[in-house]
Amino acid sequence: MWWAVTGLAARFRVLAVRLLGRLGFGEESFLVLLALLIGAVTAVAAVSFHELIDWVRRLLYMHLGGRVDLYGRGVAMLIALPAAGGLAVGLLSRHFFTAREGHGIVDVIESVIRSRGFIRPIAAIEKILTSAITIGSGGSAGAEGPIVQIGAAIASGVGQLFRVTRAHMPILIGCGSAAGISAIFNSPIGGVLFTLEVILRDFSIRAFAPVVIASVIANVATQALFRDVLGEPVRAIFQIPAWRLGQAQLTGWGGLGAFAILGLLSGLMGVAFTRLMHRGEDLFARMRLPRPLKPALGGTLLGLGGVFYVVVFGWLVLDQPKPFTFEDYAMPAFYGDGYGVVRELLAQGFYADTRAGQLLALLAFLCVAKILATCLTLASGGSGGIIAPCVFLGAATGGLLGMTLRTLPGLQGLQPHLLALVGMGAVLAAVVHAPLASILILLELTGDYGLVLPAMLASVIATGTARILFRDSIYTLSLRRRGLRIGTAADLLLLRRMTVEQVDLEPATVVRAGDSFQKVLDLVDSTGARDLVVFDDKDRYLGMLVAEDIQTALIQREAVPLLLAGELCRTGVPMVRNSDDLATVLDLFAAHNVDRLPVCVSDASAGVIGVISRGALMKRYQRELGD
Repeated sequence: MWWAVTGLAARFRVLAVRLLGRLGFGEESFLVLLALLIGAVTAVAAVSFHELIDWVRRLLYMHLGGRVDLYGRGVAMLIALPAAGGLAVGLLSRHFFTAREGHGIVDVIESVIRSRGFIRPIAAIEKILTSAITIGSGGSAGAEGPIVQIGAAIASGVGQLFRVTRAHMPILIGCGSAAGISAIFNSPIGGVLFTLEVILRDFSIRAFAPVVIASVIANVATQALFRDVLGEPVRAIFQIPAWRLGQAQLTGWGGLGAFAILGLLSGLMGVAFTRLMHRGEDLFARMRLPRPLKPALGGTLLGLGGVFYVVVFGWLVLDQPKPFTFEDYAMPAFYGDGYGVVRELLAQGFYADTRAGQLLALLAFLCVAKILATCLTLASGGSGGIIAPCVFLGAATGGLLGMTLRTLPGLQGLQPHLLALVGMGAVLAAVVHAPLASILILLELTGDYGLVLPAMLASVIATGTARILFRDSIYTLSLRRRGLRIGTAADLLLLRRMTVEQVDLEPATVVRAGDSFQKVLDLVDSTGARDLVVFDDKDRYLGMLVAEDIQTALIQREAVPLLLAGELCRTGVPMVRNSDDLATVLDLFAAHNVDRLPVCVSDASAGVIGVISRGALMKRYQRELGD
């Protein structure tokens, strides 16, 4: 059945490409049509995923929590709920699913690098279930990473359905990723830049157009779903209240100095978050516990922090059952994605409370608690993203700094909620090393471009500080620990996205191991070949006879009649497949100090189909850069 469907889809692709060709468009124009489909489907999946998380959260923390007096006599349930959620995710991951735990954007980047965009479509369902349980039960994580992974899985499934070439699959992955970010933050431009800056690391026009189309379609579809289907007056999964911030306190040396300090502090927070996350992963990896019990343990420790938070800051400090009311956020503040608390931190009235000392203590606690809670959740095996925790951490950091600075002479008029808003983008930039995307997401969230100067200043300083203190972002560190080298440029990813079959091959000149050296010289003279492929008498590949070795042998002319091709053959030179990426081939050129490698088809049953040269590889690479 599936083969019949893919066959029809492939025929449709061929016809569509042919029609587009007659209209003067290239084969890559077909990706734009697929981007329309990916954007719409990802929007539906993202909104459905958000509603599922919200349903689990309301079921556990409002309906069940209301029955057991969650912030009173039943406060122990704050331990039981995230622990049970962690156990459920652990059991699902151990016995039913094969997807990795943790924040899914790393898996998307890895799929682009290692498998050129191939992701099992079932991974979308796996991520929806495990992440909804993790976040809905109180695990400190966000929906963005899973939504990006869900969008990428949808895009990969669409590409596999229409049998898109491997060279084009990463672009479709970018379409799904951008659509996910656009749906979350009502940020189509930010979604595009996040994808190009973090996931694809490719700003070429070829990648830009389909990604933009998918992001725009996802944004429009998300708004339509909320407005027309769900009947909710919202524009995105996460949005801040619709009020304009104006230009107050954003200019002048005092205001810019405050945002510069915020950038430094955000950089420190970003590095602390990244380092602690991976220390936590190492700690849980060393634990000799069954896999399902690790996220359960993480949930239990998170719950103990939740009880401490309610008892100390709710009952003792603020003299109320819950520091943030149910109307703001049903969970403890640092549980879940925390977006309800973030909205409160962005409200100017929140900082007008006369209990300034208590608020300072609360914000300082939330900064520490959110980092630890997210590390416990994701490092132990929970499923979710790190963007929401970064946004929460940035808002708390900015609010804390704003309240502290406005006690100083000359800064009494400083508005902490403005620093909280800019801090969201600054901490995100420091953690993922993507200042452009962070700035644009922030500006699109607010719709107030009066924030351009402080957002740029804080985000750039935060990213620079983070890179000075620790070279890796949270994503590149994870990839490096998986054995993947990621640089700051797109060159390596571009080579990894291209395959041998995209390079013009030279015809292979074949000799047998038992052939005389004189016959080899005659072949070189008649064909002009510089490097020859050597087989034995049973048609088994032995290695390469390269020009350098031939020239060395000619120094001793008297030995020429006695030499055989097999004696001069470099037996350690491997054969490459036509499906291998060019980064792998380039590494083999360097490792074996040769200029040519023999090429076979994927199963090597058809023998050598040609020879790839270092020069042809670089020529193809230069042509790709020009496109």
